[in-house]
Amino acid sequence: MSKKLAFLSASAILLATLAGVSTTAQQSAADAPTFTRDVAPILFKHCVGCHRPGEAAPMSLVTYESARPFARAIANAVDKRTMPPWHADAPAGTFHNERLLTDAERTTLLS
Repeated sequence: MSKKLAFLSASAILLATLAGVSTTAQQSAADAPTFTRDVAPILFKHCVGCHRPGEAAPMSLVTYESARPFARAIANAVDKRTMPPWHADAPAGTFHNERLLTDAERTTLLS
């Protein structure tokens, strides 16, 4: 009887542990940024004005398929703060139609 109880206890602990791991993995996947939900709104707000067919920038960032090949370059430009271009000094104040990324937007694009 004690072997059966030990087996059932161990099984219950194992199942509880696995359920926790599964839930954590699902939460992590759900929290991960997606192009449609998280990235596209940032690109449309700050980038697509120039990065679309027929505009000044050399590549389109309108769709996932067009932006994905440039993911590393986008992350590099965001990290170095060279894109989106904004040549006014930050301490000078705020400007109408300012294109600077917020810290949250930068974090999303860099994840």
